[in-house]
Amino acid sequence: MRLRPPAIGIAIALLAAACGGAVPSTSPSGPPASTGASTAPSTGTTDESVLRVARLADHYNFWHPVQFQTGNQFQWWSCVFNTLVEAEADSKTVVGDLAESFDVSADATVFTFHLVTNAKWHDGEAFTADDVMFTINWAVQNYDAFKGFLPAWNQIKGAEEVLGTTNVPEGLKKIDESTVEITLAAPNADFTYSLTDMANVILPEHILKDVTKADVEKVDFALGTPGVTVGTGPYKLAKFTADQSVELEANPDYFKGAPKIGNVIFKLFADPALAVAQLESGDLDLGFRVSPGEFDRLSAIDTLNGISAENPGIVRIVFKTEAAPWSDKRVRQAFYHAINRQAIVDDFYEGRAKVLINPPGFEEYEDLNRYEYDVEKAKQLLADGGYKGETFRLLYNQTFPDGQQVMPLIQSDLQAAGLTVELVPTDNETYLAKYNDRTQWDGFIAFGGSEGLSPDRSSQYFKKDDPTVESGYTNPRIFELWAEGRATADPAKRDEIYHELAKILNEDVPQANLYSPNLVMVATKGLGGGFDIHLNERESFSDVETWTLQ
Repeated sequence: MRLRPPAIGIAIALLAAACGGAVPSTSPSGPPASTGASTAPSTGTTDESVLRVARLADHYNFWHPVQFQTGNQFQWWSCVFNTLVEAEADSKTVVGDLAESFDVSADATVFTFHLVTNAKWHDGEAFTADDVMFTINWAVQNYDAFKGFLPAWNQIKGAEEVLGTTNVPEGLKKIDESTVEITLAAPNADFTYSLTDMANVILPEHILKDVTKADVEKVDFALGTPGVTVGTGPYKLAKFTADQSVELEANPDYFKGAPKIGNVIFKLFADPALAVAQLESGDLDLGFRVSPGEFDRLSAIDTLNGISAENPGIVRIVFKTEAAPWSDKRVRQAFYHAINRQAIVDDFYEGRAKVLINPPGFEEYEDLNRYEYDVEKAKQLLADGGYKGETFRLLYNQTFPDGQQVMPLIQSDLQAAGLTVELVPTDNETYLAKYNDRTQWDGFIAFGGSEGLSPDRSSQYFKKDDPTVESGYTNPRIFELWAEGRATADPAKRDEIYHELAKILNEDVPQANLYSPNLVMVATKGLGGGFDIHLNERESFSDVETWTLQ
């Protein structure tokens, strides 16, 4: 069940308890039974209050799933759009959203979604099964248009065959006006959870039916245009100012009931320190991903509650593995040994972080290399791997809350091991341009994410046969193992599969996962009602219509 405390302090205690142990798997031991969520309207009326929010991480000025890149988009889109299903606060339990219930076959290949019948788009048009069919068909027919996190629709039987056509995949059927059936090409016990990601938002056919792959990034809908960028969600887009703010107004006709807070404003900060100052002054009501170093000070303010919990996300270096000398795994392994990760955790984060040796969704099996801090070992690996003094250009986005303090520490450690490191700090817009141009960097800092929820979450950062995605690491065995893991319901057999996968990633180091800082959120004590923070914090706005603000 959702946490529905009378005060946020209870939510803090429960969340901390939920995060205190190992993160549970996102998949059950077998396919779930029919699951649903009530679509009955909530009581209460929308008022004129304004909730001011900031999530201190990178953002992308885009409103169509072909360019779904960031957790900030996840939160904005959660207010404006809906998916077929959504995750509860434990970021594990899946319930209905636009599907009021769903059924899963025993072999986890056939998924039947029973849709709500009272949802409307923000312009008054009725939501129907045709919108679901359109969304999925457009995605699989134009799957090569997606540049960010990819939707799960490509798992549908026949999806590969319809790419570049106008055909419907074999595994997609409209049963009636309120029922859609999906058959997968291979079993996947995690399929419903994957649909909770905002890459899978349902889109309005009546607005986007004539949009092509060539023009999708230019249309008004994708650029965030009030009255055109419409969803079925609890809030309507009222104003979007790129790199500055997202302004939302309550949707009084929301099918789950009118929101109780009249307006939501997401503020976008190039300098995280300005957001912290506004939390102190009362000009912000809710802050996500605040630096752990600010926790004690902000928690001491009478009007604020601080939330600190283990983080399913990461801070890591992603290597351009196709280019020498970074193509040699010994050179990449040297980075692990060179960086004193434990000192960063102890001294900078005061223990509110965890040292990593792999993506955090994997168990830390005993036979994995822990890559202890060892400068001499790093030097030897660099020599063995053929490093000859080449400059390592390390790109990072200055919205990284701790970047100004942590990046010089990382640079200093690497240089002490004999690496030549050039830090490339950028603003958000420049970062995205450089990130998409692989000639501009040799590695980049990634932070955030939700990989601690499951080993499968890390698969989104790799793409088979495409060395232009993230690290460019395309070892075919990792894709085989991820597919086997999705198709295996037995926990013990799954663990064997993920153990092999963990060993490959740990040895080959396409990414050096450095540490996972605690998630720190800060909220005004006036925020209540159904307000809660999800284990995967970007999901927290899934029930924003139930929140109250005093």
